[in-house]
Amino acid sequence: MSRYKVSIIGCGDIGFLFDHKKDIKGALTHFKAFNDSDKFEVVSVCDVRKEIREIIKDEHGIKIYEDYERMCSETKPEVIVIAANDESHFEILKKITVYNPRLVFCEKPVTLNYNDTKEIVKLYEDKNIPLQVNFTRRFLDEFYEIEKMIRQKDIGELESISFYYSRGLTHNASHYLDLVNWYIGETEKNLINVSLKEGISKTDGTYSFDMIYENGLEIRFIGLNPTKLSFAEVDFIGTRGRVRINYKNEIEKYDIKENKMFKGYSAYNLYESNPIRFEKALPNAAENIYNTLSGREELKSPATNSIKIFELINRVKEKHPCQD
Repeated sequence: MSRYKVSIIGCGDIGFLFDHKKDIKGALTHFKAFNDSDKFEVVSVCDVRKEIREIIKDEHGIKIYEDYERMCSETKPEVIVIAANDESHFEILKKITVYNPRLVFCEKPVTLNYNDTKEIVKLYEDKNIPLQVNFTRRFLDEFYEIEKMIRQKDIGELESISFYYSRGLTHNASHYLDLVNWYIGETEKNLINVSLKEGISKTDGTYSFDMIYENGLEIRFIGLNPTKLSFAEVDFIGTRGRVRINYKNEIEKYDIKENKMFKGYSAYNLYESNPIRFEKALPNAAENIYNTLSGREELKSPATNSIKIFELINRVKEKHPCQD
């Protein structure tokens, strides 16, 4: 079976380093996900840091570059992965279209603002280049199971959803804004109680805010000050149960039982807890990309979704316009 040629732009944490000198089943980086697949061949990588380039050259024997345009011109990849910093995405995405890749897989966010994202989405549509964005949860079965539980009302009518996050509304909260659009849809929302904390850059603050739906559903985003502490919790509260993602990245499922201490009252009862297998996300994304290129299925996280995410981001910033 012939394999699709892959080139990776950016070999930092999620590009290469998270898996370096680790022995895990699955992958936490783009490099390992595509390098382990029998459907792809990583033919070249690009990074501005010489020490990372040399590690990859010594350990994997593939072509290394400092200039991504030269890399794309010389190695002619069919799939280009963008795992460089957020600020570089817009320029890279525009420039690499001249090399006619069959598909581009970009780390979120596509760009840092609404207008640039719309421009990129239109450019890729006009050139008929599929553009996938790494909203990780779109590639994990656990989150499709939560979506099914909500749709089938296994936990009853949703009353409240809470998200804890840090490190920027665009950079990190976009994961959860994507979940809101995926799970709940785009019915009219009223934004209230918007406040601002420090983000990871001058243009990407960390906002706390409430979203109130016409049916009474309340969604709360609680922004925390930026650190490298891996902490993100989500809580889905329904009339007949609860689904919670805890600080250990486990999905907890609750039903409602009689409260044994207080007669006539009820309480949540934890009946199942399972870890989220984040190491499966990027291999699953690679499989989805292969199936899309082979005409078997559509992209699970197309760039068009990012326009809807930025519409929500803009509404939040309009309520607290302290930053661009």
